[in-house]
Amino acid sequence: MTNEEIARNIRYKLFADRDSIKEAVDYAFEVFRRLGPDGEIAATTAMMVVLNTLSNKILENEGVKS
Repeated sequence: MTNEEIARNIRYKLFADRDSIKEAVDYAFEVFRRLGPDGEIAATTAMMVVLNTLSNKILENEGVKS
């Protein structure tokens, strides 16, 4: 899968975006904190699994070991 295919597969136009990945992650953590301790831990874990998987695929496409 190419980086373009990855980007198209993870895009959901129903939701907003941010100008940078850092801003988007900061926003997500802000939302997660409102869920309380248990919800925050679960949501953070789920998001990080997605981001790590995405990172691995991009690095794989670039020929870099993760």
